[in-house]
Amino acid sequence: MRKLLYISLATVAVFLGSCSQDDFADAYKDPSTVTTTTVPKQFAGFMKINYEDVIPSYWNYFTVIRTTSLTYTQAHGFTNTTGRYVPGAASFDRWGRYYKFITQYRELEKVMASLPAAEQADNRIFTIASTIYLYDHTAKMIDNFGDIPFSEAGRISSVGGNYSNASAKYDNQTELYTMMLDQLKAFSTELNSVTLSPKAELEFKNQDLINKGNLVSWKNYCNSLRLKLLNRVSAVPAMAARANTEIAEIIAEGKIVDENAENIAFRVYTQDTDLDTSGFIDALESWNNNIAPKPMIDHMNANSDPRKAWLFEPGQNAAGVYTGLDPLLNSGVQDQLIVDGKIAVYNRSVISRNDWLPGTLINAAEVNLLLAEYYSRSGNAGTAKTHFEKAIRQSVEYYVRLGDKADILTWKPATEPTVAEVDAYIALINFSGAATPVAQLELIAFQKYIHYNIMQADESWAEQRRLKLPVLSFQEDETSSIRKTPPTRWTYPGSENTYNTENYNAVKANDNLSTKIFWDVK
Repeated sequence: MRKLLYISLATVAVFLGSCSQDDFADAYKDPSTVTTTTVPKQFAGFMKINYEDVIPSYWNYFTVIRTTSLTYTQAHGFTNTTGRYVPGAASFDRWGRYYKFITQYRELEKVMASLPAAEQADNRIFTIASTIYLYDHTAKMIDNFGDIPFSEAGRISSVGGNYSNASAKYDNQTELYTMMLDQLKAFSTELNSVTLSPKAELEFKNQDLINKGNLVSWKNYCNSLRLKLLNRVSAVPAMAARANTEIAEIIAEGKIVDENAENIAFRVYTQDTDLDTSGFIDALESWNNNIAPKPMIDHMNANSDPRKAWLFEPGQNAAGVYTGLDPLLNSGVQDQLIVDGKIAVYNRSVISRNDWLPGTLINAAEVNLLLAEYYSRSGNAGTAKTHFEKAIRQSVEYYVRLGDKADILTWKPATEPTVAEVDAYIALINFSGAATPVAQLELIAFQKYIHYNIMQADESWAEQRRLKLPVLSFQEDETSSIRKTPPTRWTYPGSENTYNTENYNAVKANDNLSTKIFWDVK
């Protein structure tokens, strides 16, 4: 891991910072001087380069999602400051990191293509796994931006380091989703018959930073990602039939993340490398980023949610009472409540000071909530209820188990929720009492809101835009001339207009905070 290959950014579009033509020449490394790599090493370098997008980290939480997804979903409480609904530099940062990531993938493709046919076949698993992982993150980019450069992105090395020939066109978001679904389906079938040579098996196990070479886990990851993306497009008229048909096929095969033991995550195994959560404490606790949101706390108080003490702590001077920050108060009142220690915060032992938090990619509670939604809209309320209740139990277990390796025990609850307490909560939620798919969806969406919270903020924002649930109240930003309520997408970074002008002009008309992503049809 000390000798991983790192090269320059993908296209002119992602050059970081204001710069001149001479700066570009310096930024793009001459491909002839790049250190020799191999398929397994390049695979590990590709996965490692974006670990901060997955493992809770300072960069992602503080510079990107603190002022975007966390706020737009009310995953945390936030003060009503000017400009709070404008992504700003966050889109620039996320954009640049994604294109570093895709450049590593293109290098993997390049190294693979240079091998003899027999060696390409022997290394096929690295292509399958890397592409599944790429598509997971590409879907998140589409969900934030819409059309993005993809098919031509990241090819600076293949054009001899000539940045002027590396600008990339924007690919249509619907077509990209379709392409990813097609290839993921093909990978799912192919994984049924993959066999590895002893050499490939050892190298894959050693270089796979997520599933440690476990082919069953990669199959589950592939199908669960398919399930998520199919569900996301299930209301798009041209894709609805495919979504329901293929979800049924995935369920019938049964190869998905269905239990917490099968969760797909970027795990922290040691504190001796930079693959850890060391910066998360500052990211979450500074600038009051860990404040509890009122809708979540109100629900937990009213229904004795067994996750409450594992996710939150009462305010320091709140006499043990959990209170979330009201999003409709003016900023002065909000600030005073926070200063006075009256507002609950995310649990420091279990969450913000836990050095072993995993970087979640797909987990069982998430999958079962997706299945509950599928069965509900299919008219099968009984099976929807089964998956809904299973998801709640798994979510409780998930957050309790996060505390197992907590180094600081000061705020960790003394006792775990009992089966009776979880059963009582499920009874209060009463899925059976939701007589219509609309009412059922409201319950499902709120459980997604709780389960995702700050840990999967990107997914939460996508689901809230898609479902228009849960219904959350936001105070309008009357001081902003750009956006008064949460946006429906991020805007492209300004460097696109400057350095990828011709391609940017093709999508410029849709580059605003009001344009919806293609699956946002409600």
